[in-house]
Amino acid sequence: MFPIFFLGGGYEGHWMFGTLVLGYIYQRYKSQRAGYSASWFNGAWGFSILSGIIFARVFHFLFWQTEQFFENPLIFFQGGGGGAAILGATIGTGFGGWVYSRMTRVNFLHWCDSLMAPIAICLTLSRVSCFLNGDAFGIPTGMPWGMVFSDQSIDYSVYWRELHRLYANSPMPLDVIAGIFAKWNVGLSDLPLPAGLAHLGAAGVHNLADLQRYYPGDPAQLKELGLVPFPLVLPAVHPTQLYESALNLVIFLIVYFAWGKPWARQRLFFIFWFFYGMNRFLVEFWRFDWNPATYLGIESLSYAQVISVGLVLFGAGGYIYNTVRWKRTGLPEPALR
Repeated sequence: MFPIFFLGGGYEGHWMFGTLVLGYIYQRYKSQRAGYSASWFNGAWGFSILSGIIFARVFHFLFWQTEQFFENPLIFFQGGGGGAAILGATIGTGFGGWVYSRMTRVNFLHWCDSLMAPIAICLTLSRVSCFLNGDAFGIPTGMPWGMVFSDQSIDYSVYWRELHRLYANSPMPLDVIAGIFAKWNVGLSDLPLPAGLAHLGAAGVHNLADLQRYYPGDPAQLKELGLVPFPLVLPAVHPTQLYESALNLVIFLIVYFAWGKPWARQRLFFIFWFFYGMNRFLVEFWRFDWNPATYLGIESLSYAQVISVGLVLFGAGGYIYNTVRWKRTGLPEPALR
């Protein structure tokens, strides 16, 4: 992970802008090939993006900062504090496109056949930006593909810095650290050596478990070794951004190759939501910001997973319902604008 801050922002803001530009170009091209005018597409695209931005902020506070939102609903109108939930943005974009199509009397599902592949590839790229920025990371892990993000990433390091005070000046910091990470089944041997202790590598110290030889020890010697105060521990975590990005790429390939097939015509919209919901539902199990759906009375699932289940049911139901209906009536004619 390599965070870069430019003009006061991180990768995600710049990548979001870049993704919007790329999405606009790709989607306009596909939309015009499907028979829609550039002027109509511009209106539909702008309306959809505006809706996506609103939904992104609503979803962020309603499902990721739930308690803070209910304590102070006006936080929605305050600057900062996030507000760019990709799940909400994706749903909001689809909703905005549907509303605009209804307003202009366009066959929304026909139009969507040209849009779902560009949306899937843009989602693939957007999660790469999260990875580079150290956002939306996973729970700590001892797996070899676990990633240690930079301490310059505010999203990644803020939680570990809060925990640092619990063991920084403890006479037995390793015991405290072991207790902190036990809930993730991560042991001291799974935790990498802090950068400030790299000099101990010559003595065969490569992880926190190797530091046990120094405890209990003389405070003066521990300080000389750089163990007092104990340095900040940054654990390796699941790169859930890459998990989701890879699955979004699979969705793109499915939608891309399904385009034009008789069984997928005017149903790519539902096919996309079915697989996208499955994607987010699965990845959510490894997300660090897993937020239980307490206000819905479902402690075993997060809000994102509850929404994802709804998307899977919506996608499957919409596909089946319309397939059965159109076998009797035939596909609706496109209403080009």
